[in-house]
Amino acid sequence: MEDAKLIAKKRTSEGSSNARRMRSAGSLPAVIYGDEKEPVSIELNAHDFGQILHHHASESLIIEIALEGEGDMNVLIKEVQRHPVTSDLLHIDLLRVAANKVIAVDIPVELVGEAAGVKAGGSIDHVMHSIGVECLPGEMVEAFEVDVSALEIGDSLSVADLNLDSKFKLLVDEDAIIASVSEPTAEEEEAEEATDEPEVITEKNVEE
Repeated sequence: MEDAKLIAKKRTSEGSSNARRMRSAGSLPAVIYGDEKEPVSIELNAHDFGQILHHHASESLIIEIALEGEGDMNVLIKEVQRHPVTSDLLHIDLLRVAANKVIAVDIPVELVGEAAGVKAGGSIDHVMHSIGVECLPGEMVEAFEVDVSALEIGDSLSVADLNLDSKFKLLVDEDAIIASVSEPTAEEEEAEEATDEPEVITEKNVEE
């Protein structure tokens, strides 16, 4: 996957009030940890980081950080904290990664195509939206795409059906359901019948 690179500088002060001032000035507080090293509090350009997230399907990304005093390093975005109302970025957790060390990540699952059962009136239920795997940093993908076009009413798709490459070690049950197609509910059928029924034109309706 293509790496993104950000410039970062160390934070000299902590606390919520300082973090608010930092965000008001266009910076984003973050912390880098892992690889048996002490955590480092840093600040990033909020706009640049937001652009990286905007152009990727997943927030589980490996990015390159150029940190003052320490040089370049690869980090995995582990957690993105957002404001519960505005969704503005608040804080980022970054994990140091090494090219030769396996990491655990949650990779999104994207459903591709329209299920045959949906075309026949059923509905699809996307049960599992991400799958936990272990892999080398360079083997990460943004998403696992799953073609559901062949699913009929009553069919389901499990993790095992993905037939993942051996470079991915599953951290979830192979029998876990990713998506299934079910029959329309009674409410859905009644709504469809009501839509299909033509309006009866009476003399009163005409007069109105």
